[in-house]
Amino acid sequence: MLAERFRPSDIESLVRIAGALAHSPAAAELPPQYRELAQRVHAEIVAESSGRRSPAVSAFLGPRPGEQVWMLRLWTRHEDTTAPYATKGAALAELATHVRSSWDNVGGQGDVPDEPPADDAEAIDLYYGTDGDAVPDQGFELYAEELGRSQRSRIVPLDFAFPNAVTAEGLNRGAVFYAADDDGPSCIEVAGVLVFGYVDAEDGVVRVSVHTDSADPEHVVRPDGSVPLRVVIEDTVVFDDSNHYAPRPPVLEQLLDAADPEQRDLIFSVAVSAGLMWSCPDCQWPNPRATERCERPGCGRQVKAMAIGAQAAALAPAPTLALEGPR
Repeated sequence: MLAERFRPSDIESLVRIAGALAHSPAAAELPPQYRELAQRVHAEIVAESSGRRSPAVSAFLGPRPGEQVWMLRLWTRHEDTTAPYATKGAALAELATHVRSSWDNVGGQGDVPDEPPADDAEAIDLYYGTDGDAVPDQGFELYAEELGRSQRSRIVPLDFAFPNAVTAEGLNRGAVFYAADDDGPSCIEVAGVLVFGYVDAEDGVVRVSVHTDSADPEHVVRPDGSVPLRVVIEDTVVFDDSNHYAPRPPVLEQLLDAADPEQRDLIFSVAVSAGLMWSCPDCQWPNPRATERCERPGCGRQVKAMAIGAQAAALAPAPTLALEGPR
């Protein structure tokens, strides 16, 4: 959107300029929808000056914080490199790989074994020593950095309503495909949401990335600045924050369809223990693993993904569920 390129104070000034020009000869040359918009602005300015302001229908949200990455710097006598990693564990695993490939530098010296140990942390400690100077002219640094984001505010609606079928069809038909080029991989843009799909040779995966910072605030941005998303791989929902009913894995659906009431309770219990579902802390309703909000009518308890994961990791059978049966 064009508004993304301006500060909130700039947009406020532009709106007031439009209101001031609403009844000028220049406004008569505008298309009808723009002329009507300028007249609405003029009416709001007049109402504001008399203390009769209309309720706000949108708001500005500040820039989102950046993502954290772990930077691993490695130096030897011949090179000095620094690379980012998504997690500290991934950076340490890479450091351990480097240590094992260079084990001949320390193997068999003093208390260091001829072969590197299987444990990554132990291998790193033995290679570099407690003071980090066991190998001349070699060392490493591991530290966290925040990836910067463009510092801009976003306009979000305060009266969010997801598009109806007709509007959604228009947004879908207006989707744009961008082929891969020197600036980046291929992606599709729908309602301002960018979905990248490409073959990542470095990690050996087919990668799919969803970026919502440029999402259309008139249609798919909620008041908190987020976009309702559901991610499906084959027939399985792997992520869902839409606050709507999320389908269960197909095999689980088949088991529940074939079960009697007593068997359904057992299936729900096993599914929670296996991490395929989670049990609401308030009402014990079994919910699909991908959703973070309880789907039982009248409950709607939101549980963070971390808590859901901890519940599954405990592997404890859920209480027997005396429910009228979820969808």
